[in-house]
Amino acid sequence: MHFLSLPAEIRSNIFSFILSPSANRTIDSQAYTHYSFRRSLDLFLVSRQIASEARAVFYNLNTFIIISTPWNEAQTHVAIEGHVPVIAGGAAADKFDLWTMVIGINSPTYKFPEEEMRKFVIHIDDLPSFATTWKYSDLTHPQLNPNLSLELRLRDPKARKEWEEPVITKRVQERLLLPFGVVKRLAGLEVKGRPMPLASVQERLRKEMEEPHESPESCLRRATGFKDEGNKALKVGRYEEALELYRQAWLAMHIVVNGRTRHVHADLYYNRELREEPFKGMQGHTVRLALRVKLVANTVMLYLKMEKYDDAIHWGNRTINMIREAIGLPENEEAARPEDEAITNFVAAVDMGKVYFRTAMAYKALDQKDEARKLLKVAQVYLPLDRKVQEEVTACALRIG
Repeated sequence: MHFLSLPAEIRSNIFSFILSPSANRTIDSQAYTHYSFRRSLDLFLVSRQIASEARAVFYNLNTFIIISTPWNEAQTHVAIEGHVPVIAGGAAADKFDLWTMVIGINSPTYKFPEEEMRKFVIHIDDLPSFATTWKYSDLTHPQLNPNLSLELRLRDPKARKEWEEPVITKRVQERLLLPFGVVKRLAGLEVKGRPMPLASVQERLRKEMEEPHESPESCLRRATGFKDEGNKALKVGRYEEALELYRQAWLAMHIVVNGRTRHVHADLYYNRELREEPFKGMQGHTVRLALRVKLVANTVMLYLKMEKYDDAIHWGNRTINMIREAIGLPENEEAARPEDEAITNFVAAVDMGKVYFRTAMAYKALDQKDEARKLLKVAQVYLPLDRKVQEEVTACALRIG
Protein backbone atom coordinates (compact mmCIF):
# COMPACT_ATOMS: atom_id res chain seq x y z
CA MET A 1 0.00 0.00 0.00
CA HIS A 2 1.28 3.46 -0.93
CA PHE A 3 1.81 5.68 2.12
CA LEU A 4 -0.26 8.55 0.71
CA SER A 5 -3.20 6.20 0.21
CA LEU A 6 -3.53 5.88 3.98
CA PRO A 7 -6.17 8.06 5.66
CA ALA A 8 -4.86 11.50 6.63
CA GLU A 9 -5.48 10.80 10.31
CA ILE A 10 -3.26 7.71 10.23
CA ARG A 11 -0.53 9.59 8.36
CA SER A 12 -0.72 12.33 11.00
CA ASN A 13 -0.35 9.76 13.78
CA ILE A 14 2.71 8.29 12.09
CA PHE A 15 4.24 11.75 11.71
CA SER A 16 3.50 12.48 15.36
CA PHE A 17 5.28 9.31 16.43
CA ILE A 18 8.37 10.20 14.38
CA LEU A 19 8.51 13.94 15.10
CA SER A 20 7.55 14.12 18.77
CA PRO A 21 10.25 15.57 21.05
CA SER A 22 10.36 12.37 23.11
CA ALA A 23 11.23 10.36 19.99
CA ASN A 24 14.16 12.64 19.23
CA ARG A 25 15.86 12.93 22.60
CA THR A 26 18.06 10.58 24.57
CA ILE A 27 19.33 10.59 28.15
CA ASP A 28 22.95 9.63 28.76
CA SER A 29 24.51 7.83 31.72
CA GLN A 30 25.01 11.13 33.57
CA ALA A 31 21.29 12.00 33.28
CA TYR A 32 21.89 14.69 30.64
CA THR A 33 19.37 14.98 27.81
CA HIS A 34 20.33 15.39 24.14
CA TYR A 35 18.19 16.16 21.07
CA SER A 36 18.75 15.10 17.49
CA PHE A 37 16.00 15.79 14.95
CA ARG A 38 18.22 15.25 11.91
CA ARG A 39 16.98 11.80 10.87
CA SER A 40 13.34 12.65 11.59
CA LEU A 41 13.48 15.78 9.47
CA ASP A 42 14.44 13.68 6.45
CA LEU A 43 10.66 13.36 6.08
CA PHE A 44 10.68 16.87 4.63
CA LEU A 45 12.76 15.60 1.70
CA VAL A 46 10.48 12.74 0.63
CA SER A 47 7.85 14.66 -1.35
CA ARG A 48 6.10 18.01 -1.34
CA GLN A 49 2.87 16.62 0.13
CA ILE A 50 4.60 14.60 2.85
CA ALA A 51 6.78 17.60 3.68
CA SER A 52 3.71 19.83 4.00
CA GLU A 53 1.85 17.39 6.25
CA ALA A 54 4.90 16.52 8.34
CA ARG A 55 5.86 20.17 8.80
CA ALA A 56 2.42 20.99 10.21
CA VAL A 57 2.73 18.14 12.72
CA PHE A 58 6.30 19.13 13.56
CA TYR A 59 5.33 22.71 14.44
CA ASN A 60 2.38 21.48 16.46
CA LEU A 61 4.60 19.22 18.58
CA ASN A 62 7.77 21.29 18.81
CA THR A 63 8.29 24.87 19.90
CA PHE A 64 11.80 26.28 19.88
CA ILE A 65 13.21 29.17 21.87
CA ILE A 66 16.33 31.26 21.31
CA ILE A 67 18.11 32.56 24.39
CA SER A 68 20.16 35.67 23.74
CA THR A 69 22.63 36.88 26.36
CA PRO A 70 25.94 38.79 26.33
CA TRP A 71 27.65 36.31 28.66
CA ASN A 72 29.70 33.54 27.06
CA GLU A 73 29.41 31.19 30.04
CA ALA A 74 25.59 31.23 30.10
CA GLN A 75 25.13 28.32 27.69
CA THR A 76 27.56 26.06 29.55
CA HIS A 77 26.11 26.99 32.93
CA VAL A 78 22.55 26.26 31.81
CA ALA A 79 23.51 22.96 30.18
CA ILE A 80 25.68 21.59 33.00
CA GLU A 81 24.19 23.08 36.17
CA GLY A 82 20.60 23.15 34.94
CA HIS A 83 20.56 19.96 32.87
CA VAL A 84 18.94 22.01 30.08
CA PRO A 85 19.71 20.40 26.70
CA VAL A 86 21.00 22.88 24.12
CA ILE A 87 19.80 22.09 20.61
CA ALA A 88 22.08 24.56 18.84
CA GLY A 89 24.63 27.18 19.80
CA GLY A 90 27.10 29.56 18.20
CA ALA A 91 26.76 30.09 14.44
CA ALA A 92 24.02 27.44 14.19
CA ALA A 93 21.90 29.33 16.71
CA ASP A 94 22.49 32.61 14.85
CA LYS A 95 21.03 31.03 11.70
CA PHE A 96 18.21 29.16 13.45
CA ASP A 97 14.87 30.27 12.00
CA LEU A 98 12.29 27.93 13.55
CA TRP A 99 11.93 29.86 16.80
CA THR A 100 8.69 30.95 18.44
CA MET A 101 10.22 33.08 21.19
CA VAL A 102 13.46 34.95 21.77
CA ILE A 103 14.50 35.43 25.39
CA GLY A 104 16.67 38.53 25.57
CA ILE A 105 18.67 38.93 28.79
CA ASN A 106 20.58 42.18 29.05
CA SER A 107 21.78 44.88 31.39
CA PRO A 108 19.53 47.95 31.64
CA THR A 109 22.45 50.19 32.61
CA TYR A 110 24.57 49.10 29.65
CA LYS A 111 22.57 47.50 26.88
CA PHE A 112 24.86 45.23 24.91
CA PRO A 113 24.53 45.60 21.12
CA GLU A 114 23.08 42.74 19.08
CA GLU A 115 26.46 41.76 17.61
CA GLU A 116 27.80 41.07 21.11
CA MET A 117 24.95 38.76 22.10
CA ARG A 118 25.53 35.01 22.40
CA LYS A 119 22.64 32.78 21.35
CA PHE A 120 21.60 29.20 21.94
CA VAL A 121 18.42 27.23 21.24
CA ILE A 122 16.31 25.15 23.62
CA HIS A 123 13.01 23.27 23.40
CA ILE A 124 9.86 24.51 25.13
CA ASP A 125 9.78 21.28 27.17
CA ASP A 126 12.98 22.44 28.87
CA LEU A 127 11.98 26.05 29.48
CA PRO A 128 10.85 25.39 33.10
CA SER A 129 14.30 23.94 33.83
CA PHE A 130 15.93 27.03 32.32
CA ALA A 131 13.79 29.36 34.44
CA THR A 132 14.47 27.30 37.56
CA THR A 133 18.22 27.46 36.88
CA TRP A 134 17.89 31.24 36.69
CA LYS A 135 16.00 31.20 40.00
CA TYR A 136 18.83 29.26 41.61
CA SER A 137 21.34 31.81 40.28
CA ASP A 138 19.30 34.61 41.85
CA LEU A 139 19.20 32.83 45.22
CA THR A 140 22.94 32.16 45.03
CA HIS A 141 23.84 35.68 43.85
CA PRO A 142 21.19 38.09 45.21
CA GLN A 143 22.82 41.05 43.47
CA LEU A 144 22.24 39.48 40.04
CA ASN A 145 18.60 40.09 39.05
CA PRO A 146 18.33 43.76 40.07
CA ASN A 147 20.95 44.37 37.37
CA LEU A 148 19.20 42.41 34.61
CA SER A 149 16.33 43.08 32.24
CA LEU A 150 14.26 40.50 30.37
CA GLU A 151 12.68 40.81 26.94
CA LEU A 152 10.29 38.12 25.66
CA ARG A 153 9.59 38.40 21.93
CA LEU A 154 7.06 36.02 20.35
CA ARG A 155 6.16 35.14 16.78
CA ASP A 156 4.40 32.41 14.84
CA PRO A 157 7.13 30.66 12.79
CA LYS A 158 4.50 29.31 10.39
CA ALA A 159 3.30 32.79 9.40
CA ARG A 160 6.11 33.83 7.06
CA LYS A 161 4.11 36.10 4.75
CA GLU A 162 2.64 39.48 5.69
CA TRP A 163 -0.87 38.34 4.84
CA GLU A 164 -0.63 35.19 6.96
CA GLU A 165 -2.31 35.60 10.33
CA PRO A 166 0.07 34.65 13.17
CA VAL A 167 -1.43 32.31 15.76
CA ILE A 168 -0.03 31.16 19.10
CA THR A 169 -2.61 29.39 21.21
CA LYS A 170 -3.24 30.43 24.79
CA ARG A 171 -1.85 27.12 26.01
CA VAL A 172 1.45 27.70 24.19
CA GLN A 173 1.58 31.32 25.38
CA GLU A 174 1.26 30.07 28.95
CA ARG A 175 4.01 27.52 28.41
CA LEU A 176 6.25 30.25 26.98
CA LEU A 177 5.67 32.97 29.57
CA LEU A 178 4.59 31.46 32.88
CA PRO A 179 7.81 29.54 33.66
CA PHE A 180 9.38 32.97 34.29
CA GLY A 181 7.13 33.45 37.29
CA VAL A 182 9.98 32.01 39.41
CA VAL A 183 12.35 34.78 38.24
CA LYS A 184 12.12 37.65 40.73
CA ARG A 185 13.39 41.19 41.29
CA LEU A 186 14.36 42.04 37.71
CA ALA A 187 15.19 45.60 36.73
CA GLY A 188 12.79 45.38 33.81
CA LEU A 189 10.45 43.14 31.82
CA GLU A 190 9.18 43.71 28.28
CA VAL A 191 6.83 41.37 26.41
CA LYS A 192 6.21 41.91 22.72
CA GLY A 193 5.58 40.07 19.50
CA ARG A 194 3.25 39.23 16.67
CA PRO A 195 0.85 38.14 17.96
CA MET A 196 1.05 39.86 21.32
CA PRO A 197 0.42 37.43 24.18
CA LEU A 198 -2.97 37.70 25.82
CA ALA A 199 -3.25 40.36 28.51
CA SER A 200 -4.47 37.75 30.99
CA VAL A 201 -1.33 35.64 30.48
CA GLN A 202 0.94 38.66 30.86
CA GLU A 203 -0.88 39.76 33.99
CA ARG A 204 -0.53 36.32 35.54
CA LEU A 205 3.19 36.29 34.72
CA ARG A 206 3.83 39.67 36.34
CA LYS A 207 1.82 38.70 39.41
CA GLU A 208 3.84 35.51 39.91
CA MET A 209 7.12 37.37 39.39
CA GLU A 210 6.18 39.83 42.12
CA GLU A 211 5.58 37.09 44.69
CA PRO A 212 8.63 36.56 46.94
CA HIS A 213 10.71 33.41 46.93
CA GLU A 214 9.70 30.68 49.35
CA SER A 215 11.33 31.36 52.72
CA PRO A 216 14.30 29.24 53.88
CA GLU A 217 12.19 28.07 56.83
CA SER A 218 9.46 26.78 54.53
CA CYS A 219 12.00 25.07 52.27
CA LEU A 220 13.60 23.32 55.24
CA ARG A 221 10.22 22.24 56.63
CA ARG A 222 9.27 20.72 53.28
CA ALA A 223 12.67 19.02 52.99
CA THR A 224 12.23 17.52 56.45
CA GLY A 225 8.76 16.29 55.55
CA PHE A 226 9.95 14.58 52.39
CA LYS A 227 12.86 13.02 54.30
CA ASP A 228 10.53 11.65 56.98
CA GLU A 229 8.15 10.22 54.39
CA GLY A 230 11.12 8.68 52.59
CA ASN A 231 12.24 7.03 55.82
CA LYS A 232 8.77 5.49 56.24
CA ALA A 233 8.88 4.11 52.71
CA LEU A 234 12.38 2.76 53.31
CA LYS A 235 11.31 0.90 56.45
CA VAL A 236 8.56 -1.01 54.63
CA GLY A 237 10.68 -1.83 51.59
CA ARG A 238 9.27 0.67 49.09
CA TYR A 239 12.74 1.57 47.91
CA GLU A 240 12.00 3.40 44.65
CA GLU A 241 9.38 5.49 46.41
CA ALA A 242 11.87 6.30 49.17
CA LEU A 243 14.49 7.31 46.60
CA GLU A 244 12.04 9.70 44.92
CA LEU A 245 11.01 11.21 48.27
CA TYR A 246 14.66 11.79 49.14
CA ARG A 247 15.13 13.46 45.75
CA GLN A 248 12.20 15.74 46.54
CA ALA A 249 13.77 16.53 49.92
CA TRP A 250 16.99 17.60 48.21
CA LEU A 251 15.06 19.67 45.69
CA ALA A 252 13.03 21.41 48.41
CA MET A 253 16.25 22.96 49.74
CA HIS A 254 17.62 23.81 46.28
CA ILE A 255 19.88 20.81 45.75
CA VAL A 256 19.26 19.09 42.43
CA VAL A 257 19.96 15.36 42.19
CA ASN A 258 19.97 13.59 38.82
CA GLY A 259 21.28 10.06 39.20
CA ARG A 260 24.77 10.42 40.62
CA THR A 261 24.99 14.08 39.68
CA ARG A 262 24.28 16.63 42.39
CA HIS A 263 24.22 20.43 42.11
CA VAL A 264 24.03 22.55 45.26
CA HIS A 265 22.45 25.99 44.89
CA ALA A 266 21.45 28.94 47.06
CA ASP A 267 24.04 28.58 49.84
CA LEU A 268 23.85 32.29 50.60
CA TYR A 269 20.06 32.16 50.83
CA TYR A 270 20.30 29.95 53.92
CA ASN A 271 23.08 31.94 55.56
CA ARG A 272 20.94 33.71 58.16
CA GLU A 273 19.19 33.13 61.46
CA LEU A 274 15.86 31.38 60.99
CA ARG A 275 12.75 33.13 62.32
CA GLU A 276 10.08 30.43 62.18
CA GLU A 277 9.45 27.19 64.05
CA PRO A 278 10.69 24.57 64.39
CA PHE A 279 14.01 26.20 63.52
CA LYS A 280 13.57 29.58 65.23
CA GLY A 281 16.91 30.98 66.41
CA MET A 282 18.98 28.41 64.50
CA GLN A 283 21.33 29.19 61.63
CA GLY A 284 19.83 28.26 58.28
CA HIS A 285 23.02 26.87 56.77
CA THR A 286 23.54 24.66 59.86
CA VAL A 287 20.03 23.19 59.67
CA ARG A 288 20.44 22.61 55.96
CA LEU A 289 23.83 20.93 56.44
CA ALA A 290 22.42 18.60 59.09
CA LEU A 291 19.56 17.66 56.77
CA ARG A 292 22.02 17.02 53.95
CA VAL A 293 24.06 14.59 56.04
CA LYS A 294 20.90 12.79 57.24
CA LEU A 295 19.75 12.40 53.64
CA VAL A 296 23.13 11.02 52.59
CA ALA A 297 23.14 8.52 55.48
CA ASN A 298 19.62 7.41 54.56
CA THR A 299 20.44 7.20 50.86
CA VAL A 300 23.48 5.01 51.53
CA MET A 301 21.27 2.75 53.68
CA LEU A 302 18.71 2.62 50.86
CA TYR A 303 21.30 1.50 48.32
CA LEU A 304 22.61 -1.10 50.77
CA LYS A 305 19.13 -2.59 51.05
CA MET A 306 18.78 -2.51 47.25
CA GLU A 307 22.21 -4.20 47.01
CA LYS A 308 23.44 -1.35 44.80
CA TYR A 309 26.78 -1.22 46.54
CA ASP A 310 28.57 0.95 43.97
CA ASP A 311 25.88 3.61 44.36
CA ALA A 312 26.14 3.38 48.15
CA ILE A 313 29.91 3.89 47.95
CA HIS A 314 29.54 6.79 45.54
CA TRP A 315 27.09 8.66 47.76
CA GLY A 316 28.99 7.93 50.95
CA ASN A 317 32.42 8.80 49.60
CA ARG A 318 31.26 12.08 48.11
CA THR A 319 30.28 13.32 51.58
CA ILE A 320 33.30 11.74 53.26
CA ASN A 321 35.63 13.47 50.80
CA MET A 322 33.89 16.80 51.46
CA ILE A 323 34.64 16.38 55.17
CA ARG A 324 38.25 15.43 54.46
CA GLU A 325 38.73 18.45 52.23
CA ALA A 326 37.18 20.66 54.92
CA ILE A 327 39.90 19.61 57.38
CA GLY A 328 42.66 20.08 54.83
CA LEU A 329 43.20 16.55 53.55
CA PRO A 330 43.90 15.87 49.86
CA GLU A 331 41.03 14.36 47.89
CA ASN A 332 40.47 10.63 48.52
CA GLU A 333 43.12 10.55 51.25
CA GLU A 334 42.24 9.63 54.83
CA ALA A 335 43.88 11.04 57.95
CA ALA A 336 46.80 9.22 59.58
CA ARG A 337 44.66 8.55 62.65
CA PRO A 338 40.87 8.07 62.68
CA GLU A 339 40.63 10.53 65.58
CA ASP A 340 42.06 13.23 63.32
CA GLU A 341 39.42 12.65 60.67
CA ALA A 342 36.31 12.47 62.83
CA ILE A 343 34.80 15.86 63.68
CA THR A 344 32.95 14.83 66.82
CA ASN A 345 31.62 18.32 67.56
CA PHE A 346 30.06 18.49 64.10
CA VAL A 347 26.33 19.35 64.20
CA ALA A 348 25.52 16.10 62.37
CA ALA A 349 28.23 13.95 63.95
CA VAL A 350 25.99 10.94 64.62
CA ASP A 351 24.68 10.89 61.06
CA MET A 352 28.21 11.41 59.75
CA GLY A 353 29.21 8.32 61.69
CA LYS A 354 26.39 6.45 59.96
CA VAL A 355 27.69 7.59 56.57
CA TYR A 356 31.13 6.16 57.36
CA PHE A 357 29.67 2.93 58.75
CA ARG A 358 27.21 2.30 55.93
CA THR A 359 29.78 3.10 53.26
CA ALA A 360 32.11 0.63 54.96
CA MET A 361 29.36 -1.99 54.77
CA ALA A 362 29.08 -1.42 51.02
CA TYR A 363 32.83 -1.96 50.65
CA LYS A 364 32.55 -5.09 52.78
CA ALA A 365 29.76 -6.43 50.55
CA LEU A 366 32.11 -6.04 47.57
CA ASP A 367 34.89 -7.79 49.54
CA GLN A 368 37.01 -4.61 49.64
CA LYS A 369 37.98 -5.18 53.25
CA ASP A 370 40.86 -2.72 53.46
CA GLU A 371 38.60 0.17 52.50
CA ALA A 372 35.90 -1.07 54.86
CA ARG A 373 38.31 -1.25 57.78
CA LYS A 374 39.57 2.32 57.25
CA LEU A 375 36.05 3.74 57.32
CA LEU A 376 34.97 1.58 60.24
CA LYS A 377 37.75 2.98 62.40
CA VAL A 378 36.45 6.51 61.81
CA ALA A 379 32.85 5.39 62.36
CA GLN A 380 33.99 3.97 65.70
CA VAL A 381 35.20 7.42 66.77
CA TYR A 382 31.90 9.01 65.77
CA LEU A 383 29.77 6.23 67.31
CA PRO A 384 31.76 4.79 70.25
CA LEU A 385 28.67 3.24 71.87
CA ASP A 386 27.14 1.71 68.76
CA ARG A 387 27.22 -2.08 69.16
CA LYS A 388 26.93 -2.81 65.43
CA VAL A 389 29.92 -0.63 64.68
CA GLN A 390 32.02 -2.37 67.34
CA GLU A 391 31.02 -5.80 66.04
CA GLU A 392 31.98 -4.93 62.47
CA VAL A 393 35.31 -3.42 63.55
CA THR A 394 36.12 -6.66 65.34
CA ALA A 395 34.90 -8.85 62.49
CA CYS A 396 36.90 -7.01 59.85
CA ALA A 397 40.01 -6.94 62.01
CA LEU A 398 39.80 -10.70 62.54
CA ARG A 399 39.30 -11.47 58.86
CA ILE A 400 42.08 -9.21 57.71
CA GLY A 401 44.44 -10.23 60.46
